[in-house]
Amino acid sequence: MKKKLSLLLVMLLAALMLVACGGGGSEEAGTESEGETTPEETTEETKEGGETITLAVWGSSPAETEALEKTVQSFEEKTGHKVQIEVITDNFNDQITARFAANNAPDVFYLEAYVAPRFIDSGVLMDITDHVPDQDDFFQPLLNAFKDSEGRLYAVPKDYSTLATYVNVDLLEEAGYTIDDVPADWEGLVEFSKELQSKLPEGVHAMIFDRTMARHLSAFHATGLNPETEDGKADFTSSEKTFAYLQSLVEGQDNGYIVNPQMDLGMDSAGAAFGSGKAVIMIEGNWVLSALHNEYPDVNYAILESPTVNGQKQTMIFTVGYAIAKDTDKADVAIEFVNYMTGEGQQMWSELSGTLPTRQSVTDAMDIASNEDWTAHIEGAKYGTPWTSGIYLPVIAQAFDNNFQAALNGDLTVEEAMQAAEDEANAEIERQQ
Repeated sequence: MKKKLSLLLVMLLAALMLVACGGGGSEEAGTESEGETTPEETTEETKEGGETITLAVWGSSPAETEALEKTVQSFEEKTGHKVQIEVITDNFNDQITARFAANNAPDVFYLEAYVAPRFIDSGVLMDITDHVPDQDDFFQPLLNAFKDSEGRLYAVPKDYSTLATYVNVDLLEEAGYTIDDVPADWEGLVEFSKELQSKLPEGVHAMIFDRTMARHLSAFHATGLNPETEDGKADFTSSEKTFAYLQSLVEGQDNGYIVNPQMDLGMDSAGAAFGSGKAVIMIEGNWVLSALHNEYPDVNYAILESPTVNGQKQTMIFTVGYAIAKDTDKADVAIEFVNYMTGEGQQMWSELSGTLPTRQSVTDAMDIASNEDWTAHIEGAKYGTPWTSGIYLPVIAQAFDNNFQAALNGDLTVEEAMQAAEDEANAEIERQQ
């Protein structure tokens, strides 16, 4: 166990260097700030005769914090149990890992799908396969993000985000097109963006799209590439269709019709770039909606599903779940709490936090799909690819990001960059094994 935990800690430190979007509805995964709270001393027995469990979460917005507190309170009132919320605002994942190593883990904690395989592999999580009711009611890609290779379940998704295609309708029409002219496939969208760029004023770009692997894993799968093989190695070179997909991004950047909002435009976020009229098309997650509504209320936009790639529906899913420590001495209460937060209490949480519910029944009860802002994002949850894979995904993703940037800079061809990424990742994987 100690050996696995040590490896886990090393890998988590690498993971923290990567950009990952959580399901909490913000543009950044809210796990880094300053310090860690220390829970107050509690007795096992509460005044109501119930038990007290600990819940570790990362820092988030005041509104989301309030939503969590109110939903937790509803559980406490219903059951008589108490939940001690611990807010970890500094390096959440490696602090949780350190607490497992010190035999001081929280009973329940947030688990991002991105790091789930490493926690599962370490053996520190409770297998909750037989303890979660109505599993068919969840959007299955979300649930699958927290399963091992044998289909055993180790966390329950609390909410999620997906990517979709945002279109500035006014800018599109000024260029002589309508929303019906926007192709639904990536190959067509690239050609359309090239044509569109020639009709846009200076300083406005056809499309903005982040270049990190976190935004493109689903496209890789659609082109026949799994960057982490079954034997835990990196693979970036086995699919010519993947090369063609990546080349389209390079050519788009070189010619100014597919740009990165931060690197190419100097903007803080894709939402700010899109909201300020710097781009007609944006492929981005639903976390941008808050900024569009609050900071750019005059933008007239439509939202379409992410483009198909190689004829296949695809999009990225970012989700966070509730996981339970395997060695908790309050397993029954922890299971009851997780099932409440992802079952009976999920509608309350979603309404208060503004996040998307992971159950179809709650989605239907809230009639969310009738809102045009959410329709495409919800559809994506039915077929998308969660941002998760094997235990070496952080290493593989970092190698891709490093070397694909070299291709974008013109220092390497796409083929050379992917060979370098594969070699770099495999060398690091071998070092860690």
